[in-house]
Amino acid sequence: MISMKELNPHNLPTPGAVEKNLKILFDRMNELRQAYGKPMIVTSGLRSDEKQAELIAQGKTNAKFSKHLAGAACDISDPKKELAKWCLANEEKLKAIGLWCEHPDYTSNWMHFQIMPPMSGKRFFIP
Repeated sequence: MISMKELNPHNLPTPGAVEKNLKILFDRMNELRQAYGKPMIVTSGLRSDEKQAELIAQGKTNAKFSKHLAGAACDISDPKKELAKWCLANEEKLKAIGLWCEHPDYTSNWMHFQIMPPMSGKRFFIP
């Protein structure tokens, strides 16, 4: 099971909507974890504005309004792309759970999940 501590490892403040989003993310990621049937390691959950700015400065993202900032996204380690393959083969399960993903062609060793649809509305989107 994925813990709330994994989704908010730095114990960042979670006012109103952020707390609600984290709870939804927690429930949905654990539903995914159960469906996938294998351990999952969270590499990034709730982020501070400072952490997001640091990642942008390092060229690791260009998302100024990342769903990570709202407690609505997390990244899962996937160095062998096993989770990516499972997700691509189980799009209907992701839909039923209520998760959207960055397309695995655009991530190197992780899968990004979020509880809100991207502007494109696509289940697998280009970041």
